[in-house]
Amino acid sequence: MATAAIHIVPDDSFDDWVMRDDEGHALGHFATRESAERAAKALARQREADLVIHLPDGRTSRKSFARGLLARWLSG
Repeated sequence: MATAAIHIVPDDSFDDWVMRDDEGHALGHFATRESAERAAKALARQREADLVIHLPDGRTSRKSFARGLLARWLSG
């Protein structure tokens, strides 16, 4: 099963950043990449998902907030 992801992408005109789910639904719009990342990190931690940042030059950065089996077992 693939890990869910939260995506941060610049909008088409590059004047704001959009937080989206895997299905492409917009979860929020932010004036800066930094503010979008802060919100997305919190959501990714909550959902135990990956955070994928799509840069304007086509590069991506991915960070996983998925908890492993041991962490889930210890918290349960």
